[in-house]
Amino acid sequence: MKFSRKPILWILFLAVVAAGGYYYYAKQYLPAQAAPEPSMQTAKVRTGDILVVTNGVGNLFPAEQVELSFRSGGVLAEVNVSLGDRVNAGDLLARLDDTAALQQLETAEENLQALLSPASVLEAEMAVYNAQKGLDEAIDRLAALISPAVWQAEQDLAAAAVNLASLEEKAAGEATSSELEEAKEALEIARANLESAQTTYTEEYLPAVFTISEVDPLTKVRQEVLQTPTENEIGQARLSVTIAEQKLQEARIYLAVLQGNDLTDEDLATGSGASLNKLEQARQAAENARLNLENTRLIAPLSGTVTKLNAVTGQTTGSGPLITLATLDQPLVRFYVDETELGIVAVGKRVQVTLDAYPDHSLDGEVIRVEPTLATVDGSPALAAWASLQPDPELTLLPGMTADVEVFAGEAYGVLQVPIAALRELAPGSYAVFIVQPDGQLKATPVKVGLMDYTNAEILSGLQAGEIVSTGNVETR
Repeated sequence: MKFSRKPILWILFLAVVAAGGYYYYAKQYLPAQAAPEPSMQTAKVRTGDILVVTNGVGNLFPAEQVELSFRSGGVLAEVNVSLGDRVNAGDLLARLDDTAALQQLETAEENLQALLSPASVLEAEMAVYNAQKGLDEAIDRLAALISPAVWQAEQDLAAAAVNLASLEEKAAGEATSSELEEAKEALEIARANLESAQTTYTEEYLPAVFTISEVDPLTKVRQEVLQTPTENEIGQARLSVTIAEQKLQEARIYLAVLQGNDLTDEDLATGSGASLNKLEQARQAAENARLNLENTRLIAPLSGTVTKLNAVTGQTTGSGPLITLATLDQPLVRFYVDETELGIVAVGKRVQVTLDAYPDHSLDGEVIRVEPTLATVDGSPALAAWASLQPDPELTLLPGMTADVEVFAGEAYGVLQVPIAALRELAPGSYAVFIVQPDGQLKATPVKVGLMDYTNAEILSGLQAGEIVSTGNVETR
């Protein structure tokens, strides 16, 4: 039995007509629906913390570490420490055989004490007396040649010249104009007195003192002859006075040294002589002997822990390191960060350190030094810095421990903040945000921005907590 296709086609025709009629009715009489608009992204101004942190890795180092050795070789007679011992500054750690050094010191001190004995002081006093006597005699011989009046006038002129020079060398205001005038006048008077004494010397003193009576060998007639002193004779007499003055100065200074009096460097320089040099040599010998004895002793220069020990009693040692001391109770950490963090890592910044040995503990500290040159870590340049730590007495900290370091470059707690996406930069360092008004409109508002991390920015002024800001792109005309 065959089925006819006409009923089916008729049904399809009626369906199409009905659908078209409904579309026409809906378009004419049903209300139109608006197309959905994209939603605006917003954020609420809130309070919170902003931390700018950079990470690095490093190792622990002792705050101080010294390698100790003897200045000269010898046989170890005594070793007073063991590996790991804690010592105090000034403790005797080890000692060389000091028999020869002790004998040397004993001999040097005996020689020095002999020069400082009461008998030596008495000899020095006698030397001063003899030197003064020699100077008086030299002055008398010179005064006899040039006349006592000329000698005294020369001394007065020299004293007046020294006084004027001293006043002229004083700082401005220390010497008054009247003092200077008086000194100049005294100098002129001294010059005039010397000229007068020289005239008297030529006209009166020479004829009265140096005229001799002699018989002429040819005429056999006795006659008066003037034999004045030669310039050479006078020069030799002046030199004798100078030498005698120097000997007296040396004798006086040597006596003062023996008596323990305080002397200036200038006094010691002008008073150098054989006796003083001998005393200085004896003192230097005693000092050298004391140093040689000290060099047989290894003294702890600081309080710390013995971390290395290469010393055994009886062994012969050279000048190489024998004992290493380190201060383990105040460790430092040397760490590395990427070179791009140069502007973040700075002296005084807070750090937090976690050691691989103690992953559940952290130590607080502070950056104390940033090295001036880059280091190389695994073939790449890195910034190297040092930080001091506040140790935990419950932790055993050893040099070389691996550390993870967080450097807090910036910290702001309980501050107003918005997402960085809400900021619109108007000019370098100048920002604004769009506040969402109750009616949905946007209002551009300038804000002052403080610390920023990777996601949020601190708002110093311009916003209040709870306000809504746009974090989407807003086109403005």
